[in-house]
Amino acid sequence: MNEDLDITTMKTVPLGRKLTANGYDAERKSVSPAEPNNNIDLASAPGNDSDPNEVNPFAAANSNASAESIQTSWTETTNLPNGAEREKFFEPPQDPGPVADPSLFANGIPMDPFSGDPFLGRMVGNCRILEKINEGGSALIYRAHNVTFNLDRVIKILRPTLAEDQENFQRFKQEAQLTARLDHPNILRVFDTGEIGRQFYIEMEYVDGKSLRTYMSEHVRIRESDILAIASQIAGALEYAHTVPIKTAEGHIIRGILHRDIKPENIMVTSGGLVKLMDFGAAKAMSLNSRTLQGTVIGTPHYMSPEQVNGEALDARSDFFSLGVLLYELCTGRRPFEADNLAALLWKIDECKFERVRKLRPAISPLTEEVIERLLAKNPEHRPHTGAEIQETLQTGIQVLKTWGAGRNMRIPVAWRRLFPTIALACSLLALALSGITFWRSYRLFNSAPHLQSYFSTLLGKAMEAEIAKDYAQALSTYDLLPPPEKGGDRAAYLEAQLRMSAIYFKHKDQLTKARSILEQLRRSYDDPAIDAYLGQLYYSQALYLEAKERLDAFFASTRPTVLRSSAFFNPHEFQRDALYAYANALDAQYTYIEQKPELVDAAVSAWEKFVKFSECASDYDDKRCRFAEKRLPELSALRKKS
Repeated sequence: MNEDLDITTMKTVPLGRKLTANGYDAERKSVSPAEPNNNIDLASAPGNDSDPNEVNPFAAANSNASAESIQTSWTETTNLPNGAEREKFFEPPQDPGPVADPSLFANGIPMDPFSGDPFLGRMVGNCRILEKINEGGSALIYRAHNVTFNLDRVIKILRPTLAEDQENFQRFKQEAQLTARLDHPNILRVFDTGEIGRQFYIEMEYVDGKSLRTYMSEHVRIRESDILAIASQIAGALEYAHTVPIKTAEGHIIRGILHRDIKPENIMVTSGGLVKLMDFGAAKAMSLNSRTLQGTVIGTPHYMSPEQVNGEALDARSDFFSLGVLLYELCTGRRPFEADNLAALLWKIDECKFERVRKLRPAISPLTEEVIERLLAKNPEHRPHTGAEIQETLQTGIQVLKTWGAGRNMRIPVAWRRLFPTIALACSLLALALSGITFWRSYRLFNSAPHLQSYFSTLLGKAMEAEIAKDYAQALSTYDLLPPPEKGGDRAAYLEAQLRMSAIYFKHKDQLTKARSILEQLRRSYDDPAIDAYLGQLYYSQALYLEAKERLDAFFASTRPTVLRSSAFFNPHEFQRDALYAYANALDAQYTYIEQKPELVDAAVSAWEKFVKFSECASDYDDKRCRFAEKRLPELSALRKKS
């Protein structure tokens, strides 16, 4: 007789029966072990000497029949040529042997009993799964090969045991929807999503590297410059994630997302030092009013912020606290908050007290320690407010390390505040006294001089001369001498000085955060089109394309003259050209990264044409902006024809 091996009980069964997670189907009117046939007395059948009390462990685990034992014999009824019915009995051996674990079944799909994995070798979308590389609490991670593009990919599949859990399914689906819209060199890209059977999967970029946790275990002590480089890339990824506009399927615009689970396991590092932030399964939209269910913990306890532990409203600074924990661990090899149980750990995080980094590793520079302490501040107001601010500080630290050298003979700038608190206090008092004297002299000058306008014009002129000579430090210090109107200063002169300061910070000092702070503060008190023009250019540089378009639209629609036009050093043609270039780029980027609408590509083409015409690009062959515009115009025109 032809027989197969039943992997659920390791017993022989008739060949041709269909195997399912609940037993055998009734394809030939056979009896499923999960649902015994009550119309046939198998115990009294001739030739059946099996134990009537023997229980099929898999059938018992998948049925409600606990009061009665389940027979392990099967009956098959077939039709004879003369129409009479006869019964055949197939008896299992007396020793059933090893019994398979019911977990070898995934939603009705039998697994390979030797590999224990139902997905290996299968096609998922355009990818063939090659090997399992990791698994977490909610998902299985595989290396796969995209046969269409002949490239390796990572396939993340929701665990079969969690597929029916609506909350886990929604979180997994949300991760795919959010990360699919993120495009940043330090964020792991998502290419496709879908379902295989009843399992939801995500197709992601494959990175030839290792997790930061593995990297840390392989390097007992990581160089400070490498630590700052890793942290700078993470800060850049967070700045992008926190500010990028994302349009949901319902038409809502999300102004950035929180990661909420920054930890070494969610960061990849390549052999070339490129860092990739991944696993947005705990992510939350920043601009939508969605709250975590009461009693639900989202994130990893050791890396949570105090407000996250207390269930308070979160913003970008919560992710920055987690980054601070990560930086602390990279520097010292241990986390700042450790405890024997979860309750004690959460209490320590809420207290936010930890040992100083340089006490555990004295070679760390004071600048790096200052960054970590700011990130780990208990009050969110005392932490950095943007990822760009963190990245700017970290880059300064990297430059300091390059300048002063590295190794045992490294010369570290002294942190006088820590070493000599008395001297610091004396310096503070001296500075306060000098400030008082300066203010008093300025007050007397601004309230007694008969020709204030002439004085302000002279001061502005000196600052502009320094700016033209590219002595930006002198220009900034001179511009800063002009007082605001509430302190007796001239309104127009103060506004022009502040605008020129922001332009220097933005265009020459690469201090975008400082420039943005000045401009946004001016916008609340002044109505000058130059504010909108500079803000539009600044927003575009920070990938805030929608905000850039809004500010530049306001600039082009304004009929008011800017205060800058009264200056002999103002070049209106170059000013207008800068605004047109930023506007065309913002529209182009909005179409490329946010919304692929025909009207947007039309607007981008029109903006580029205006820039080319205004700049007279046909007669200027060496201008890089003109060359880029002339290259981009035919590309967008081709896209317009396709749409």
